[in-house]
Amino acid sequence: MILRLAIIGFGNVGQEFARMLLQKRQWLLRNKGLDVEVLAIATKSKGSLLSRCAIDLEAALKHLEEKRTFKGLPEYCDLPALKIISNCDADMMIELTTLNVESGQPAIDHIKTALDVGMDVVTANKGPVAWAFDELRDRARARSLRFRFEGTVMDGTPVFNLVERTLPGCQIIGLEGVLNSTSNFVLDEMVKGRTMESAIKEAQAMGIAEADPSLDIDGWDAAAKITALANVIMEAGLTPKDVQREGIRGMTPEHIKSVAAKGNRIRLVARAERSGGTAKLSVEPKVIGPDSIFWSVQGTSSALKFETDLMGDLAIMEIGPGTTQTAYAIFSDMLMTIEAIRAGTLF
Repeated sequence: MILRLAIIGFGNVGQEFARMLLQKRQWLLRNKGLDVEVLAIATKSKGSLLSRCAIDLEAALKHLEEKRTFKGLPEYCDLPALKIISNCDADMMIELTTLNVESGQPAIDHIKTALDVGMDVVTANKGPVAWAFDELRDRARARSLRFRFEGTVMDGTPVFNLVERTLPGCQIIGLEGVLNSTSNFVLDEMVKGRTMESAIKEAQAMGIAEADPSLDIDGWDAAAKITALANVIMEAGLTPKDVQREGIRGMTPEHIKSVAAKGNRIRLVARAERSGGTAKLSVEPKVIGPDSIFWSVQGTSSALKFETDLMGDLAIMEIGPGTTQTAYAIFSDMLMTIEAIRAGTLF
């Protein structure tokens, strides 16, 4: 079987996914009977590639590393992403553009367009799931297509798949997690006496924080993640604007050190719970003691607790993930989509 891909967004995760396809090519052929070809790559600032046959990924990655642009490659074009999607012969779109927490766009339109032209969709962008999950899920089902998104929360850790595949008939009545690595790092550095500004600069130098860290510091990233989780797992039908949100911007080194002096830590905790038949979402700094499952969550690590009606409380934790783990989420969703296609199912 040949699977033809269009990759929309080609930053660190997209490039790592491309390297993973190269690394696993023989494994895919031998174990899955699958040959993956990339027919298109769209970027906002580096130009795009569009071809009727397989793009040489190794050459494209090398060219991009040396030139910082796709210009000069035979498949180069300057078409915008929506045109690339509409004019590509791909079977599946991989959506990896940057999060827009205010609307989920343009990723939502990318996904709609891909579904409308008959592509299955895999994304690591939490915006569409946080802002338009019900619409996109229904659109995919109406066209007998698949829409997967494991990489939107906790990188490659199987969060959505855990519930979907291993907890049949079990209702999730609450979710609670420490889901933002930048806030973890900044809070821990402030315990040492550093200012928030200094800790943020260090996080940026390490590649943990973005150039604009406000999404992390003001709690928007965590709000988008808990909304995505609640929409999928608890059928919340909400958006990040429905989250009662407080970030860590108001935290001072003095307050954080006083909490630490009592043997506790502060973590930015996201929560979703059923309240009167609807879901209530919140993000706020909380004091965490050594008896909490979130006590050991530091750096880029994160953790999520599921509160269920039949299995009690379950928790899952990822330790020190990086770009490879997020790229693996795309890779695993791709494989699960292929399994569903071969089985003639949507899941």
